[in-house]
Amino acid sequence: MKKCIFPVILLALLSGCGKVSDSNGGSRISIVSGTVEGTTREVTTSETEANTEEDTTKGRTTTTKHAGEKVSGTTATTTKKNSIQPATRASHGGSGGVHGTTRAVPTAPRTTTTTAQPSTQSPTYDPKDFNSVSFGFDSSAPNKIEVSRPYTDGKTRSYQVLSVDTSKIKAALEADQTKTINDFVVRGDFDFDGYTDLFIVEDQDDLNKTGKYYRYDPDNGTFSQWNELNNLTFNNLPILAETEDLSRNEIVICHKNEDRIEYEKKTYKWNEYKALVLREHVHQYKDSEERILIETITYDEGGAEISRETRDSQGNLIGGETEQPQAE
Repeated sequence: MKKCIFPVILLALLSGCGKVSDSNGGSRISIVSGTVEGTTREVTTSETEANTEEDTTKGRTTTTKHAGEKVSGTTATTTKKNSIQPATRASHGGSGGVHGTTRAVPTAPRTTTTTAQPSTQSPTYDPKDFNSVSFGFDSSAPNKIEVSRPYTDGKTRSYQVLSVDTSKIKAALEADQTKTINDFVVRGDFDFDGYTDLFIVEDQDDLNKTGKYYRYDPDNGTFSQWNELNNLTFNNLPILAETEDLSRNEIVICHKNEDRIEYEKKTYKWNEYKALVLREHVHQYKDSEERILIETITYDEGGAEISRETRDSQGNLIGGETEQPQAE
C-alpha cells in the first residue's frame, strides 16, 4: 500500500508543475512548458501544382508522423512572378487537398469604335454626253489635238489626244487669227448610230477637204481612228464625206477637179451587217470631143456590179441601152 501511494504523490506534484505525459501513445495531448507535442497517426502531404503559359508554382508541405515529437516540417516553394493571376479549376479530395489545373484567363481586348469615313470617289464624266466635248491645239505639241470635257467635280480636263498632221492647221491659224481649231474639226454622225463622229481636216482647198476620221465610242466616251472610212479615198487621201438621206444610211464622198467640171462621186451604204458597201459610182468627165459625159455604175448589197450607163450633160443615153454585166 505504501509502495502505491508514493507514485501517486509524485504524479500529483508533476501535474502541478504543468507537465503532462502519456505513456500509452494514445490520442491524448500533454502540454509541457508551452511546447506542443502530440501524436499524429498520419499527416497528409498535399501538393498543388499550377501551370500557366508563363510560370509554374509548386508547393509542398511535409509534417512529421511520429508521436511525442515536436511538430516540425519543411516547406519548399518555387515562385516566378507573373502579372497574370491564374484562375484555378480544382476539386477537393477526401483528404482535404486541392487537385486541379490552373489556366490563365486572358484580358479581354479593349474595343474601340470608329466611324467609317466615306471613300472619296474620283471625278468622272458621262460618256454618252458628246455635246460637252471640246478640242484644243497646242502649238508646242505638233501633230496632237487634245480632247477635253467637264467632269463631275466641275473641272474641265483633257482626257484624250488625237494624232493628226497639224502642220497645215498651224500655218492656217497663224495666217488667220480669226480661225480656231474648231474650223478644222467637222462633226457628223457618219454611221447613223445617234452619236457624233469626227473628221479632222489636215489639208483643204476651195474644193476638197482631206484628213482623218474618228469614230465616237459611247461606252467610254473616247474617239478611235476609223479605218473603214479612212480607206474611202481619192488619190490615196481620205476625203470629207457628206451625209445624204439619213433614213437610207448613206454617205457620199466626192472629189472635184480644178476645172470644176470633172469630178467623181461614190455613194456608200451601211448594210445589215454594219459593213460599208459601195452602191454607186458616178464619174463626170470630158471626152475627146469636149462633150461632158456622166458614167454611172450601180452595185448590189454585196458590192457586185449591177449596171453601167453613160449619158451626156442633157441626160441623153450614150451608146444605146444600159449595159448589163455579163454572167460569168
